[in-house]
Amino acid sequence: MECLVGLIVNMMIVAANFLKWKSQRSLQTCDKILSYLAVSRGFFYCSVIMGNLIIIFVPHVQENYDVKSILYIQIGFTFNLSQWIASVLCVFYCVKIVSYNCALCVPLRSRISTVVPWLVAASLIMSFISNLPLGWYSYDHKTQNVLNGSTDNTTGKGFVMVSNFESRVLIFVVGSFPPFVIFCAANSLLIHFLLIHTRRMRNVTSQNLRSHFGALKSMSLFLVLQMMIFMLMGLIASGRFSHLTFLIHFDWIILCFPLLFHSFYLFFSSSELR
Repeated sequence: MECLVGLIVNMMIVAANFLKWKSQRSLQTCDKILSYLAVSRGFFYCSVIMGNLIIIFVPHVQENYDVKSILYIQIGFTFNLSQWIASVLCVFYCVKIVSYNCALCVPLRSRISTVVPWLVAASLIMSFISNLPLGWYSYDHKTQNVLNGSTDNTTGKGFVMVSNFESRVLIFVVGSFPPFVIFCAANSLLIHFLLIHTRRMRNVTSQNLRSHFGALKSMSLFLVLQMMIFMLMGLIASGRFSHLTFLIHFDWIILCFPLLFHSFYLFFSSSELR
């Protein structure tokens, strides 16, 4: 139900931006990135729904190495893609709002709208490549003694799949840490700039001050939620609580909540989307 609600909210964001594009025949770069983010999160929710439905209704498929590998690659790919596009969104805000005249910001500020499609394409490629190893190293095949079932009750050698949590954590760190660092750096720079600018605007009209406070609150919330998502996904990949069977579904519920909360925040904080 949580994933279905998240899927609906993100598709509403895409639909609202599509209607805006249909009426104006153009869309601002910020709205395009929000649409990309909503689509990536929608695919992530679909992947989680599909994985849980298979576990619940087709439990014997869990023994199929190829199916489980595809599911892990799919979930990892959509998760990393949403993280990369969130970083692109934060970099876009940072370049557009922050007025530091450094050697990188000045040329990027004038070209950011044309660079964004390339950044999204690079996010797709990086997310796919970094999660391909999940299909090869998520599980190890180990031998164990199994009963043959014959009249003499002899035993033989069989293979079982064992989760390789060390490889999963390594793959997760390699794929998710770069966008997380970029996001934190851009967001921290933006929050620092907004704090300084807000202090200087105390004598300006209250409407401008409220808009800066709103942006500061929004980016601070975004940073906290992204940190929560990164830590929760790291705990899931490490298998730290895998021996607690009753937490198998609760960990995904907890992981999806920050994404759902932020999607709701994006939707209800925008008068155009409402």
